[in-house]
Amino acid sequence: TSSVEGGTRSELILRARVFLSSPQIQSQDIFAKRIFLLEKGLNESEILLSFLLSSPPQLPSVPPRTYPQPPPSGLLTLLIGLARIFSWVAGGSAALIFLYHRFLLPRIIRTAEARKSLKLHQVTLLQKLNISLQSLKETQTQSYAPLPRPNPHQEPSLFADCHSLLDLLNRSETHHLEVNELPHLTLLRCAWEDFRKLPDCADSNPRTEELFQVLESRIPWLVSDAGIAFEHTLWDVLSTSSAFEVLTSQDSPEGTSAPVYWVYVPPKPVVPTPFLSSLESLSKTVSTYQPTSTSSPYQHTLQAMSEFTGYISSNLYTPYRPPPIPGIAAPLTGESTDVLKKEIRALKGLVLNRSVSNFRDYCSFLMDGIQEILHVSDTQSEYIVSSTTVTILYMKFVSVEAYLYS
Repeated sequence: TSSVEGGTRSELILRARVFLSSPQIQSQDIFAKRIFLLEKGLNESEILLSFLLSSPPQLPSVPPRTYPQPPPSGLLTLLIGLARIFSWVAGGSAALIFLYHRFLLPRIIRTAEARKSLKLHQVTLLQKLNISLQSLKETQTQSYAPLPRPNPHQEPSLFADCHSLLDLLNRSETHHLEVNELPHLTLLRCAWEDFRKLPDCADSNPRTEELFQVLESRIPWLVSDAGIAFEHTLWDVLSTSSAFEVLTSQDSPEGTSAPVYWVYVPPKPVVPTPFLSSLESLSKTVSTYQPTSTSSPYQHTLQAMSEFTGYISSNLYTPYRPPPIPGIAAPLTGESTDVLKKEIRALKGLVLNRSVSNFRDYCSFLMDGIQEILHVSDTQSEYIVSSTTVTILYMKFVSVEAYLYS
């Protein structure tokens, strides 16, 4: 019985070991498993043995991992730095804005106002200039109204008397002119007259091709390339000039263009205006006028006297000034100098008066005037002596000049 009981206990322990080794039971509470095994008939020692046999082998304990202490957070430092940066930026911006509004903005405003005022001034000047130009144009239009209008198709007077292309070419050779330098209207008129001189074309008007055929027959150069270009110019003059009129034939059949004939209309003589007539008469009078020259034996003497009188007059009233002496101020001209100048001016006016009858009375009058001058005060003695000498000489020449003129 003991062996049977021992085998039964070992089977119970084996079953308890298998029971405890199952994964579903290992996660259960150890007290619940102990109560369950006690209920199955296992004692404390068998239960402990079953726990020991069912527990997996213990691995060596691993020491816990140790991490270095993290550095303190720099968020506060970052925020402080950002606050400082923002404060510096705000302070610098405020300083720049203050400087801009205090110093730069007034100058910019003054510059803008000055430019604006300058622009307004220039615009005002331009408006005034436009008004002045407009008034000038109106004045010119009113002033040029009486003047004759120039005729743009008027022939030069050099070729106006030419009535054939041969005469025109001879005149151009005389003055060394090329064909393209001749007046276009004169060429067309001479060709028109040559066409009317043909035997079968008397008193008839040429067509365009007939007129240019006459030109090409007289001037072979027109057949060349340069001549063809010149013919285009002649056609422009022919079609735009008021000296040639167009006649259309009424006998042309229907459905065809009527031939065009050219008629030369001599320009009407321009009637001169009264203003132009006055100018022509004045120019003729001036061109035919010859001044009468009167020769006198005293002509050269009078001219010399006049020149010498002018020279003395320019130096007559210049006072005598001695060289300056150091430490002594130059004397000022007083009342006597002014009196002397007045007397000389009065004497000169009386001398030039033609009321004196003869030359002897003239000279006595001069001597009385000179004696009156010499009685002036002696305070300016040097000035009076020099002035009196010049005055006597001047009066002599003036009296001689007046006598010769009389």
